[in-house]
Amino acid sequence: MKQMFKTKIAHMLDNGDKLELEAFVEATSHDDAFAQAKGRLKSVVTELAGVAEIEIDKTKVELGAHKHH
Repeated sequence: MKQMFKTKIAHMLDNGDKLELEAFVEATSHDDAFAQAKGRLKSVVTELAGVAEIEIDKTKVELGAHKHH
């Protein structure tokens, strides 16, 4: 039986930056929801790679922030 899942997945880059996706998926299990979220992240990255300028809908910029290692 399918249920709605809220997923949050992130890809961590070597420099400490993070690319994160939050998605709502209809899935049969946690593993299915995770697999769907990974597919969506790949689709988003592919789509964004093809546009001249990325539209940003939400921002958060902090002064004096320190990286966590």
